Order: sequence, then C-alpha cells, then structure tokens
Amino acid sequence: MSSDYDRIRTGIEFMTAYVSGNELLAAYVAERRREDPSAAEALMDGTAALCALLLRKIARETGKPEHEILQELARGTHRHEQQFGD
Repeated sequence: MSSDYDRIRTGIEFMTAYVSGNELLAAYVAERRREDPSAAEALMDGTAALCALLLRKIARETGKPEHEILQELARGTHRHEQQFGD
C-alpha cells in the first residue's frame, strides 16, 4: 500500500501529463503501463487522492462545504459545455 505522499505524487505526475496535452499524456500512460500493467488503478487512485487534497484546501480557504464546491464545479462545467460545446 502506498503512502498518502506517494499517492498524491502519482496524481501530480498524472495531472502534469494531462495538462501538457494528449500526446504527452498518452506517452506517460504508456510508460507507466510498461512499468506496471496495473498502472491505471494507481493513476486513478493518485488522481483521486490529489483531488481530495485540493478539495479540502479549497473548502478551508472558502469556508464552503466540499459537496457545495463539487456541485458548483459540476454546474460550471455543464454551463461551459452548453455554451461552448466542448
């Protein structure tokens, strides 16, 4: 079992590849799969750990409950998709 640090570090690595573009993301995921065929589970776990950490941080900074922040994100994403179609 990985430590929280390892899980979050994996999430940071994955999200860094994600924001770098599809080509780099695909290369990163392929490399991780070569290293470990079950890498997808570790990537999802790490990303969830990172998201949970960021959500707690935003909740502390805004004073809003975590579920309210998630609802706001969902509504904002829906509005953006309706407006821009992506």
